[in-house]
Amino acid sequence: MRELVSMALATFGCAGHAAAQRADQNAARAAADAFGVSYANESVGLYDEEDVRGFSPIDAGNVRIEGLYIDQQADLSYRIVDSSIIRVGLTAIDYPFPAPTGIADFRMPDAPKALVLSPRLNAGTFGDASIEFDLRAPVVGEASSAAGGFGLYRDNERFGGTPKSFSAGVSFRWRPALGTEIIPFWSLDKIWSEEALPTYFTSGAFVPPRVRDRRRYTGQDWATNTSRGSNIGMIARTKLGDWSLAGGLFRSIYAVSRDRTTLWLDVDAAGTGTETVYAAPPSRYASTSGEVRVSRTFTEGPRLHRFHASVRARDQARLYGDAEAVELSRRNIATRLPVAEPSFAFVDRTPDDVRQMTAGIAYEGRWKGRGSLNIGLQKTDYSKHVRPPGRDGIVSRDRPWLFNLMASLDMASGLSAYAGVTRGLEESEVAPDIAVNRNAAPPALRTRQFDAGMRAALGKLQAAVGVFDVRKPYFNLDGANVYRRLGQVRHRGIEGSLSGDVTTFASLVAGAVLLDPRVTGALVDEGTIGKRPVGTSRSHIVLALDVHPQEWKGSSFDLQVTRHGGSFADQANAIRLPSRPTIALGGRYRFRLADRDVIARVQVTNLFNTYRWIADSSEGLTYSSGRYVGFSLATDLES
Repeated sequence: MRELVSMALATFGCAGHAAAQRADQNAARAAADAFGVSYANESVGLYDEEDVRGFSPIDAGNVRIEGLYIDQQADLSYRIVDSSIIRVGLTAIDYPFPAPTGIADFRMPDAPKALVLSPRLNAGTFGDASIEFDLRAPVVGEASSAAGGFGLYRDNERFGGTPKSFSAGVSFRWRPALGTEIIPFWSLDKIWSEEALPTYFTSGAFVPPRVRDRRRYTGQDWATNTSRGSNIGMIARTKLGDWSLAGGLFRSIYAVSRDRTTLWLDVDAAGTGTETVYAAPPSRYASTSGEVRVSRTFTEGPRLHRFHASVRARDQARLYGDAEAVELSRRNIATRLPVAEPSFAFVDRTPDDVRQMTAGIAYEGRWKGRGSLNIGLQKTDYSKHVRPPGRDGIVSRDRPWLFNLMASLDMASGLSAYAGVTRGLEESEVAPDIAVNRNAAPPALRTRQFDAGMRAALGKLQAAVGVFDVRKPYFNLDGANVYRRLGQVRHRGIEGSLSGDVTTFASLVAGAVLLDPRVTGALVDEGTIGKRPVGTSRSHIVLALDVHPQEWKGSSFDLQVTRHGGSFADQANAIRLPSRPTIALGGRYRFRLADRDVIARVQVTNLFNTYRWIADSSEGLTYSSGRYVGFSLATDLES
């Protein structure tokens, strides 16, 4: 690999500078708190785009790019985005129109002052390998710039799957006048030969026996998936005096041309189950969405005032079909028995359309040394039309008023308190693979959140602690495996964060969330289902430490300890999964190669090869990844 990198560096022919940009991205050192920050190749914190306080911002439809609303259907590629941050609690107090489940806010690369080429080679002990190449360059002086790249991956999975994928994207920044910026972008992600992660459903109140060889694929060669996701859009913003205007228009498409899912059903205590493959027809999920926001900002002595008026809209079209289930042999779940792929005769697919428009006004006020205020009021018009083949269409409408009220109080130098309440209209997860109505999406849900807390500056450390209460309708499988509303779910908890430089050569990110998830409703009162939601961990603890003495000249050592609390694996709350901590150790070594700075990165995840069962919300069980060692070589070539 050293020779390959050396040849690549010589080919690029750029002057050597200290590595920066992508090669030097370090989530632990960049994080302002423990609530979640992600880069292309690493992340740190309690939360991410898929999990905030036990819920998913992406499933809820709470995604922003450069602060503007996008109805994301395909993942936003890190070829066009630089990082993401979770806006929840303290991090949402100065953010217009927050959401109860939290917001995943993606940021695009800054305009470079010089040409920067960023090649990266990755490999791991699962046999995976990839190459990434990113470029950032000014185009015409400082008036315009471009960023983009590609990645080619052989992503060998923890269960033995061997998918391949390709990622590409490009974005431009054009500044035709002072204070004006236009950012068009495009990205594409393709995945093929992607084996389905085996999921296990037991026949009683127990978990399957441990799968000794976690890296052995036990499914069928033909049980693979092929998908394609793309995002295209444009962001424009300008500022004139106290006024600013920002807008974005986006098109997001996710298409699955081959859809196969492997489930092991009726698994007994000895580990014998029935391998079942669900095959579904091609599906497509597309949305055109965007936002226009007008803002005015002015100061009044020590007070800053900012007013917003916003209009957001989306036009979403989904097309999906019922899956055919094929029962194969009944055998031990650790064994493999290949068979020929049967033929499938898919029925007509179901169109599912959503149209929504939301208008809102908001006010943000900050009084230096006193506190801040964030108020928002929105009116949304939501309609959903599902047209099952051979049946009458189903129309859902909702036109609620939504609001948020958040305030903070500066109690002393470096010490503040905050509290807030938010009401929203959010999406829910779609019906799982095992559901009779697989892939069906419930109508948008009315949700609400209350949170409060304190934050303090402790020298170079930032500390925060808060409480929260999030409530929304609870959807899951009933006794007939129909995905529908079963009651109300409440996630109440305490979260804390401590981050910053503990010494001149060590950075710390420490966080914990203690969660009390609870389901209420008639089915709970009758004893049909338990009071705890399936698959929701009761706690999550993260400790990340990055040590980087000056004498190491850019090299560093890092440690991350993660502990997920226990959860229940079934609706009756009879199967309790224990908590298991995992430890990751890593290091970065900066060295010179071909007269250029290169960063070698090695990280061992799940150092002690911890094994645990993980339950999803539909009672499906998967096992955790085994010990993995990842390697990478990266550099930034700047001219």
